[in-house]
Amino acid sequence: MLRRVPIILAALLLTAQAPPPATVASAGIPPAVIVAYSGRNAAVQHYTFDVDARIALLTFPWIRFTLHGHGTYTRGGDYSVHFDNVPWFGKGYETMPMGSLDVANWPSLYTMSVAGSQGSVTTLSLHDVKKSPLSEARAQIDAAQGLLQILYTYDYGGHVKLTIVPQSVDGLFFPGSEEAEIVMPHYRAMAWATFSNYQVAKRSPAVSNATGRR
Repeated sequence: MLRRVPIILAALLLTAQAPPPATVASAGIPPAVIVAYSGRNAAVQHYTFDVDARIALLTFPWIRFTLHGHGTYTRGGDYSVHFDNVPWFGKGYETMPMGSLDVANWPSLYTMSVAGSQGSVTTLSLHDVKKSPLSEARAQIDAAQGLLQILYTYDYGGHVKLTIVPQSVDGLFFPGSEEAEIVMPHYRAMAWATFSNYQVAKRSPAVSNATGRR
């Protein structure tokens, strides 16, 4: 039963075992909302943050625990969270990749189509570029604030719903808190995370402008 906990950790941070990156050409042209949001964050070169997470298994053995960690993001490089106090049954999962949470990466990970829109929020339907247990992901994205919610549904009957509340840091939006609902055929869990102490390093305007012209 305790082997489920690392899966819950992964679900909280939405790692979802994304397939190896394909080329943007094979995945198709990204929807305008992704282009708009990626453009707003084009000046970000690097940032770090702290994260506190609470996890509750709602089926036997009804485990509850808290994690503390820190994350790092580098444009074109690492995007991950490292937890400092993973319990013994989660050993080997101290560091969790978060690349699939970066909306800018989606054109290389998924085929995408617009499923609807309301105001500034667009709903996208995502499918893995390579065959996987993921049947569909529905993502709600605000062009200014980024990812607000994503619902993963799987062929074997499970789903993971992640809801994100953004926060503004130096005029840019980053996750402020997250709530994850994990429902699998034989267990259920909830997880919550809060993000704080963002330290953001921006590229020079000349570099950002040059990138934007490409």
